Amino acid sequence: MNCPRCKQKDAVKNGKARGNQRYKCKACSFQFTRLTTRGRPPWQRALAVFLYCRGISISDIARMFSVAPSTIFKWIRKFGSERTPLPASETVGATFFNEREITAYLKKQSESGESGKIFVVIPEDVSTENVMVGIKRD
Repeated sequence: MNCPRCKQKDAVKNGKARGNQRYKCKACSFQFTRLTTRGRPPWQRALAVFLYCRGISISDIARMFSVAPSTIFKWIRKFGSERTPLPASETVGATFFNEREITAYLKKQSESGESGKIFVVIPEDVSTENVMVGIKRD
């Protein structure tokens, strides 16, 4: 049995914890029970992110893997944050609106054919910060 901390092969049985065999490493005295990692295997997480990138909805992917949609969203977010640094904020040429102004703008845009990209900035902790909605003109 290999110790997950020091990778030595001198772990011995050391009782039970919640019905699972507990082990103790003689080299570093680390106690452990689980040999496999918790959660879904990395290949499933990667497949979920791939399917999302190919246009399949988060809800459909969640049904495929029998997990909550929030779990799929966390996998996607973690995958993106590990590989892509956050871009610098580009507010030059952007106009920020409140809810009333957004409704009026969307109505005006549909009537006039005016173009622009609508974006939403959602902070990490939505409970303490405001969600920002803006439009960047082409």
